[in-house]
Amino acid sequence: MMKYKALIFVSVLFIFLTACSQNEEDTNTNDENLDDVVPELTVDFDIPEHVEKGETIDLTAHVTYGDSPVEDADEVLFEVWTQGNNDQSVELEGKHQENGTYTATFTFEEEEVYEMYAHTTAEAIHSMPFKTVIVGNATPSEEDKHNEMDHEHHQEGHESENHDDHE
Repeated sequence: MMKYKALIFVSVLFIFLTACSQNEEDTNTNDENLDDVVPELTVDFDIPEHVEKGETIDLTAHVTYGDSPVEDADEVLFEVWTQGNNDQSVELEGKHQENGTYTATFTFEEEEVYEMYAHTTAEAIHSMPFKTVIVGNATPSEEDKHNEMDHEHHQEGHESENHDDHE
């Protein structure tokens, strides 16, 4: 009788473990499917870290949704200011080039540290990667360093905001 109870216990345990293992596999499969269903908006904000005073460059944002370039972003707006003066920012509309690339031309007229966002809205998602450019021999100030979380741009319809780390 004892062997019979042990056999039943081991059988029930085996069935239970098999069911849990199958359930875990189903969960992993569903997570993978969710990643495939919801693509990510990616904005690669491509600018140099250092430039010379008076230098003109193209501010460039490469925008993709999933693996596809975004050719019709609702907005690509470059916002630029000198460190500590974000209330005196300049906004430049990004012009679509090709393959999801948007650019605007900017001249760094002062030997200062410039900070900027590439505000990008596409597929009902808002992303705003942040960059810093040092002009000439300017020295970044930790005291005046822009805090991305202080930036007050709240617009309706944004599903998410991407605050990339300072690079």
